[in-house]
Amino acid sequence: MLPFYFFATVTDAQDPDGLGRVRVSRQGDAEGVTDWIQVLTPWAGDGTGFFALPPVGSQVLVLALDGCEARKVVIGGLWGEGALPPVSGENPEADLNKDGNNSLRFFRSRAGSMFIFDDTEGAEKIQIIAPGGASRLEFLPAEEKISLKADGELAIEAKGALRFSANEIELECKEALSAEGAEISVAAKKGCEIRADKDLVVKGASVALN
Repeated sequence: MLPFYFFATVTDAQDPDGLGRVRVSRQGDAEGVTDWIQVLTPWAGDGTGFFALPPVGSQVLVLALDGCEARKVVIGGLWGEGALPPVSGENPEADLNKDGNNSLRFFRSRAGSMFIFDDTEGAEKIQIIAPGGASRLEFLPAEEKISLKADGELAIEAKGALRFSANEIELECKEALSAEGAEISVAAKKGCEIRADKDLVVKGASVALN
């Protein structure tokens, strides 16, 4: 028998066997629920792949591989009036392809985390954005810039060496700036200037000024 399709609603996504399957009910049949069925994904391997199950209550399209419906697979989710497609909020002109250029490719999680590829001509960028949008990592080729912002504390740790290399490095803070280590060395090939608007204190077991 030829395969056929039907629309369904996900009723359960907590597979007891941990195989990434879901149960669905055919739309119009609120009481009829399928057994656990597989979900088509862009890539699946042993312990590898893209994992994003359709949430409970979402609409999906199911392919029945035989007329008896013994073999079924969810081949994708569907947007509609009850489940609108997401918007990035980062590029309003391109959201929902309003400009017709089909420039946005992005993933938005339920909490609002986003991974965005924006192909807008002349303003291409890649963005990783946390819920709320204040904390973000952005690659901005048009500005020749990579931007990292944190809405709170930003911690960078390395078990080995941590190195910064640039034509210019500028450190600025609104409150205190401190550095601590077993040894601290500062060397300048040209001038080295230390200024303080108030007191400047230098302490050490011995202090040598040349």
